[in-house]
Amino acid sequence: MGCKVSTGGDVYGFGVLLLEMLTAMRPTDTQCGNALSLHKYVDRAFPERIAEVIDPHMPSEEDEAAASVRMQNYIIPLVSIGLMCTMESPKDRPGMHDVCAKIVAIKEAFVETL
Repeated sequence: MGCKVSTGGDVYGFGVLLLEMLTAMRPTDTQCGNALSLHKYVDRAFPERIAEVIDPHMPSEEDEAAASVRMQNYIIPLVSIGLMCTMESPKDRPGMHDVCAKIVAIKEAFVETL
């Protein structure tokens, strides 16, 4: 955006990477074309239709109840972090300390269910 280098740019890059991993898409993919960024593409589906944009090759449970719990407890929170990190304005993005704390909380909740 023509601004000097900042940690806000690092947060943005992390958010893009997280969205890429969850969707198996790149910001340059055709679904994101026509002035539609990866952030906007995912945001339009969030949270009600998020399953439509998540990587279809991501492992999933055959049990519908377990799949719903996984989506609500892990996938949606991770997508939310990715969306927060890729906000257009750096001042609207969280700090990496907050991002890390949220990811650790998701990880700990996941480990507790094992």
